[in-house]
Amino acid sequence: MTEDTDRTADLAEASRLLAQVADDAESAGEEDEEWAEDTRAVREAYTRALRTDPESLEAAAGLAVLAGAELRFHLVNHVDGAWWEEDPDPLPDIPADDEDGRRLVDEAVRAARHVLSLDPGNNLAVHLEALAHECGGAHDEALAGYLRAVELDPWDHVAQARAQALDDTYDPPRHEGSDSNPHSRHFWLLRDSVSTSNSGDEEVAYWRLGDPDEVRDAIETVVSDKARYNPDLPSVRDGGIDLITYAPGRPPSTVDLYDALRPSPSGSPTVDWTAVNLEEPPPGKRLPPGQPVRVGGRVHFDGEGERGEE
Repeated sequence: MTEDTDRTADLAEASRLLAQVADDAESAGEEDEEWAEDTRAVREAYTRALRTDPESLEAAAGLAVLAGAELRFHLVNHVDGAWWEEDPDPLPDIPADDEDGRRLVDEAVRAARHVLSLDPGNNLAVHLEALAHECGGAHDEALAGYLRAVELDPWDHVAQARAQALDDTYDPPRHEGSDSNPHSRHFWLLRDSVSTSNSGDEEVAYWRLGDPDEVRDAIETVVSDKARYNPDLPSVRDGGIDLITYAPGRPPSTVDLYDALRPSPSGSPTVDWTAVNLEEPPPGKRLPPGQPVRVGGRVHFDGEGERGEE
């Protein structure tokens, strides 16, 4: 039990560091020692997990994201190419004589394919492999990867844009019907939004959660924070609070948590958990700590993500 607890804590810490490493990959300079140290710590943690369990999907996915971050770092610092997640412009090819760059391309492809050997429908790995191919100059393979990413997640606007950048005849499919769910593990996204203008602009923070108890704690935190500044909840809404369930084998489902808030004698709203209807993930299907996921063109790590415009 102690060994499992230590492993879970190790992966959760690796995921926390990985979120920062991936976010800073485009801005960290060649002499940024903190970025380099965090990168080493992430690799060591996930590598230890893989040695313990060679089929650890969370470790494989973490290493694939790390390989992509290191490739971005090299591109920005050595190939003079900006790489922003939602920038649709084609990426510059890494020159054939750039041995370090070509090695990073190969490592990124290999890491993504290891994830796909464990989870063939993993849309995060599909997108990471496509990015690596594009940097390596294999544009046909990159285009095929972006098209596969859109097939898995029709809301992946980043993959759509990158496919159009490589093929100006590409017309993204019009999404109809239920959302697809390419994920093989059960998890939740808690979407906490705050209105920033009368025209509908929002700042949004996402919580990526894999355990029902974590979901309850996160919801209580978000509701408490909003009630502190808006004591008239839920009659007067402040942005939105949505819980999205991603369960393997069926489309995602969303609960508007304002509809689950009830008045209490103390004045602060309470959550009617029967209206939220949290379900326990099936055995072996719970998304474990440390495994990043890609939803709608955005990668989510454990816990609360940074707030940004949407």
